[in-house]
Amino acid sequence: FPMDVAAADSDGEVDQSLLDSPGTTHAKRAPLVIFFKLRDTIKKVPFDFEDLKEVRKTFCEKFSQSKFDVDTLPPLYIKDKGSKIQHELEDFKDVYPYCIIEARVPNLGEGDTTNDLDRNEVGFGYYAFQRRKLAFITVGLPARGKSYISRKIARYLKWVGVNTVVFNVGNYRRERIGASQTHDFFDPSNEMGNRARLHMAIAALDDMLNWLNKGGNVAIYDATNTTRERRAMLEKRCNRENVQIVFVESICNDPAIVERNVKETKLSSPDYKGLAADSAVEDFRRRIKEYEKVYQPLGEQEADISYVKLIDVGKQIIINNIESYLPSRVVHFLMNLHVHPRPIWMTRHGQSEYNSQDLLGRDSGLTAKGDEYAHELGDWVLTHLPDNLTVWTSSLERSIQTAQYINHPKVKLRNLDEIDAGICDGMTYVQIAEKMPAEFEARAANKLKYRYPHGESYVDVIQRLEPVLFELERQRTPILIVAHQAILRCLYAYFLDIDLTEIPYVPFQMHTVYELTPRAYGCEVKTYQLLK
Repeated sequence: FPMDVAAADSDGEVDQSLLDSPGTTHAKRAPLVIFFKLRDTIKKVPFDFEDLKEVRKTFCEKFSQSKFDVDTLPPLYIKDKGSKIQHELEDFKDVYPYCIIEARVPNLGEGDTTNDLDRNEVGFGYYAFQRRKLAFITVGLPARGKSYISRKIARYLKWVGVNTVVFNVGNYRRERIGASQTHDFFDPSNEMGNRARLHMAIAALDDMLNWLNKGGNVAIYDATNTTRERRAMLEKRCNRENVQIVFVESICNDPAIVERNVKETKLSSPDYKGLAADSAVEDFRRRIKEYEKVYQPLGEQEADISYVKLIDVGKQIIINNIESYLPSRVVHFLMNLHVHPRPIWMTRHGQSEYNSQDLLGRDSGLTAKGDEYAHELGDWVLTHLPDNLTVWTSSLERSIQTAQYINHPKVKLRNLDEIDAGICDGMTYVQIAEKMPAEFEARAANKLKYRYPHGESYVDVIQRLEPVLFELERQRTPILIVAHQAILRCLYAYFLDIDLTEIPYVPFQMHTVYELTPRAYGCEVKTYQLLK
């Protein structure tokens, strides 16, 4: 296993002779040390503590990726120097030079970062293929959906576990200069305005690079970046910091889409707070004209850089020089995006035989109450949902039976099957706590990353739901999903931009329909309880 120094011997101590160079005398020996162990990783530290509190504090600092602090760190264990029997470390007098002090942590599955502390792999394995820090940089005229695209990319990447932040240059301008800037401020001949906007662009860039250098994975630099000169400046700075960049240009040749975007999103912008709607729209149109004077689309002069061009909200996509895994995944994601509002309905299956007994998993059918909900759902769909509806179910009997009274086309997807409980399938949580206490504690410690033995974690579920998510983004007709609690929690969390760690706790009531309507900058939610 990885160590800062030589491996420990079978008695749980490090052979002192391995720490000294050949011929080293005892008088010249290096300062005394001890070793901290977490899972398969050992760290060497100087033996200069005064009490156990200092030991615990230093342990947390050495394994900072584990996110433990002094209060949450599990008990530490040490082998008695004489008997070699391992026991909990409760007295500082038990600590001796070259001993190994170990924290016992449950195995939380593949996504647990404490299981691989010396690697920089995060994001459920997605980021493991990305050898350089990555920045997506938007390009395009105002009202072309750049911020919409930025937020979509960020939401997707965060959903698959990649640490992602959007740096919006417009927000820097509003916060540092003020929001009430008329179109004259954006006139390319306005030297003062140009200087001020350049300063804001550099401030956002500095913050972005600083964030990436401090452990961030993917940044999104959201701005117009309409000139080759500005893009060259961004490219030069990023290359200097060894940050891979991909430009994302949004082009819209449909005046109706631009006009709709101006009225739906820009009127609510802080830039036009308190201004009459007609005046705001007119000023923003003139702002676009100012940018058009200097706009230079990505093209042959920048053929060596990586970019993707989205034309008319995905009607046409041009890809140039896209390298590495993560940019390719994002391009695939972008190919499915559109801005047409369409509702998505979600509901859990009706009560199953196993639900009524608090048992996990299996493929049981519905109870009488579950069948009652299936009838209620069929009637509700008939009177409330459109004729062009498609119903998606899992391959499990309780999901299929819940949708049996709905007279619409159905698609059966194994990707929508409930989280696999592995060897815990068919057990209650009480039984797991009694018969498998270590597993019960591990799940309680981290429900997101905990994997049932021979089963799945929420992390695994999200990965198998990725194709379903892409298809949901691509669909332009209404969808009703009849599935399971863990599945719906994951999908719901994506559309509502809920933090990953909160996914296992999203409340999803039985016998209730959730209506989600994705919008340009959010998602509207309504609920309908059909059966108490």
